[in-house]
Amino acid sequence: MNKINGRQMILALLAALLPPIASAGQPAGEFCPEIYARGTLQAPFNVAFLHIQKFNTPAGGKSDGLLMSSFFNAVKDPEGRKVQAFSQRDLVARLPDLNAVNFETFDGARDIQVLTDLDGVSRQVWPNETSRVPDGVLPFEAIISPQGFQSTPRAGRLTLINLDDPKLTEYIVHQSSYQPPRCEPGSEDNQPWFYHDSRFVDMDGDQLRDLVTVRSSFIVAGGFCPPTGQLVWFKNPGEAIAPDKPWEEFILVDKKPKPGGPEVNMNMHDFDGDGIPEVVASHFFKYDGITIYGAPEGGSWADVDPVNGPFVRQKDIMRGQGNPFAVEIVDLNLDGRLDVLTSNHQGDQCFEVTSSEIQGRVIAIEQPADGKLFDSDWVVHVIKDNIRATPTFPEPERGPGRLAPNRAVAFWPTRMLEDSSRPWLVVGGDEAAKVWILKPRYPLDSERWEYEASVIFDINDHYGPGTTQRLMTDPQGISISTIGGLAWRYDQPGPLGMAEFYLPVFEARDIHVFSFRPVVDQAPVNCPADVYPACPE
Repeated sequence: MNKINGRQMILALLAALLPPIASAGQPAGEFCPEIYARGTLQAPFNVAFLHIQKFNTPAGGKSDGLLMSSFFNAVKDPEGRKVQAFSQRDLVARLPDLNAVNFETFDGARDIQVLTDLDGVSRQVWPNETSRVPDGVLPFEAIISPQGFQSTPRAGRLTLINLDDPKLTEYIVHQSSYQPPRCEPGSEDNQPWFYHDSRFVDMDGDQLRDLVTVRSSFIVAGGFCPPTGQLVWFKNPGEAIAPDKPWEEFILVDKKPKPGGPEVNMNMHDFDGDGIPEVVASHFFKYDGITIYGAPEGGSWADVDPVNGPFVRQKDIMRGQGNPFAVEIVDLNLDGRLDVLTSNHQGDQCFEVTSSEIQGRVIAIEQPADGKLFDSDWVVHVIKDNIRATPTFPEPERGPGRLAPNRAVAFWPTRMLEDSSRPWLVVGGDEAAKVWILKPRYPLDSERWEYEASVIFDINDHYGPGTTQRLMTDPQGISISTIGGLAWRYDQPGPLGMAEFYLPVFEARDIHVFSFRPVVDQAPVNCPADVYPACPE
């Protein structure tokens, strides 16, 4: 098959499989993907971050499971300003086998397996991007739970959940302390730390994959420290692992080299092919940047001395695009080089304390063409702009108020398009209360970065107009306004597998499932108009 015919076949497949259609709320001729609502799964708790990963089955195989974290199951006062009680503890849970889910008979209390604090002792502290630990890292199947956030009254932590143990024993990796801060950059007294994300990589060449993460200090009782961040790794103890034995800690970036360590999101990849992966991580609280970090030239990560050197190599690959959120590493334009896909996290632009020069964006960052990761500039493409949160409600006394969007994730509508067409993107709106699909306008052209965007889900469209601007009566003081961290998978193995999305609505405790696979006797979704409630006058 020659190159021209191959391109024509791909274009024909895209046109036949996914034709643009005109929908209600969408002017004729504008993009709306042919996607179907499969059903809704209701949980007995707020659903925050979702991940779909392979879990071991009793028969010895693996199945797609849905991993979820939950926090801030709160009851507020009638004005929605003060927390009066918590209706559910922070937790980690999963649906072990998505293929076994029956939407008609689903019962969240029965079918969702809670994995933490089964003895009634509340240990989890605001779990964030939980994930299954890769095979071979530990002597048991496990989940890593990075924990903590600014508004929690307890210190953050990193723990492992042993899935092979009927008691689901929790293993401590790190427990930060809770002590009065000195507010000095780099000071250990700037604890407690909170953790959001993690990866597993052999950092010291002992053939054991260690835990790599970033962490931030935050508001603590009695005062506020300017946020600091650190890039750290924890040494895998191997056979010496024990539930109550913390892992040995190594700081890679603290206050040196300037501008200091990252804070929230991170990812890893060996961009230069030297066998030692680099870290790409965000500065969310300290300044508006994403930085690539590398081991010292000619050395390894184990050679780093964060006080006296050798220091890590580093370069800001993006600045001035607002507060960066997620970091995904993927080839977005089929040029054979991996890019960084990110989003920022900006305010509603309605009040003086929630306004910013930069609005919410989805952003692609290209490697330098010359391959000089730490010397040459990376190329930044804004691929969706003008995203904002629905108006903060009630009106805030101070910022930041509601923020949007959440993470952007690359996908292909069907597996047969992988490696032959640019990926599409799905974007969770967080407190924009929407989910978007972004389709590359030129799927075979690596030089063009234009995308067509369409809303496939809107809280105010699904639950009723103005839902995001009303307080619920049960529990009082909470509004349904947040899309959590979404996840996707192919619905079946092989080239005919089609993309299926799991979209959590945090306060409603719902997980909405959409698929590119047609549903019998059902029309595709009508794409809501991309509009926001008006700001209060």
